[in-house]
Parts: sequence; structure tokens; C-alpha cells
Amino acid sequence: MNATTAAPGSVRSAAQQRAHIGRVGVRVFIASETMFFAALFFAWYYLSVTSGATWPPEGIARPPLAPAIVNTVLTLASAVTIWLAARAIARDDKRGLLVNIVLSAIMGVVFMAVQTIEFAQLAALVQASSYGSLFVFILFFHVVRVFVGVAMMGIVLVRATLHQFSAQRRLLVDATAMYWYFIVSVWLVVFAVLYLK
Repeated sequence: MNATTAAPGSVRSAAQQRAHIGRVGVRVFIASETMFFAALFFAWYYLSVTSGATWPPEGIARPPLAPAIVNTVLTLASAVTIWLAARAIARDDKRGLLVNIVLSAIMGVVFMAVQTIEFAQLAALVQASSYGSLFVFILFFHVVRVFVGVAMMGIVLVRATLHQFSAQRRLLVDATAMYWYFIVSVWLVVFAVLYLK
């Protein structure tokens, strides 16, 4: 029996197998990203313990909390809308997918805009100490991940407008949602470690 005459059940199981492999691939990628951020946080704590002084060092003010609070609200709200997008397409609600993926992408773009404004305010902090350098370094790499997540949402949006997703065919939507949950989780750790400690 060739591919064109395969039984519908075998075709469906092959599609499910590809989707499973895709989800495993996304999880492995997220695990590697988690290790990267774990190394950054280890470096942060190592420097804070071995600096022999207060952390942040004397004479260096902590960055303002307001932009981080705005971004925390945005990330939590975007986690809800991306969940709604994935849930919508699982029910074959293509309009729900479109609306919620657009809302998620908008919140991601606003997050990056707020962070860019904060980077401009933190420019002097980078050269002041290892505290400032690592603070901005961690934020920068998180924003890069946000950009990747928003780009994935853009691809989902384009393909959704072309009606390429359905309840049976939604791997990219699920992968985008999983990656975005990771980004939100990392931000909550960044917020707690960098701004609240």
C-alpha cells in the first residue's frame, strides 16, 4: 500500500506522531533555554555573594520598579490571551485564534517598547559595575527571547489568516504557546531576582 492509498487511520496516526515529535522538540529547546538562564542567575548570585559589599554596590541605585511592574502585568495578561488562542484553535474557533494571537503579539511588542525605554535609562548603569553589566545583560537576553516569541506569533497570525490551522492541525500554535509560557515564567524570575531582592 503506497502513501496515496494509505488507510485514513494510519495517516492520522502519522500526523499525530509528527505533532508529538514537534512538541518534544519544543520542550527540549525550552529546557536548553532554561539552562542558559539558570547559568545567568547563578552568575548573578555568585557575584552578589563574592562582591564583599552590599548588592547592588554602594553608590549604585536600584533601577526603577515601575517599568518592571508594567511588564509583569503585560506578560501575565499575554499568557492568558495566548492560552485562549491555543484553546480556540483546539475547538476549531479560527476567529478566536486570530483575536487572541493579535492581542498577545501587541502585548509582546509593548513589553519590548517598555524595555527599550528602560535600556536607555540604564545606559550609565552598564559601565558602573558588574552589577549593572549583568543586570542589563540578563534583561537584554530576555528581550531577545520576547522578540522570538512575538515573531512566532507573527507567523501564526499570517498562517491563521490563510486558514492553515484547524483543531487537527495546530502544532505551531501549541509550540508558540509553550514557548510564550516559558518567556512569561522567565520574566517572573527576572522580576523577582533583579527587582525585588
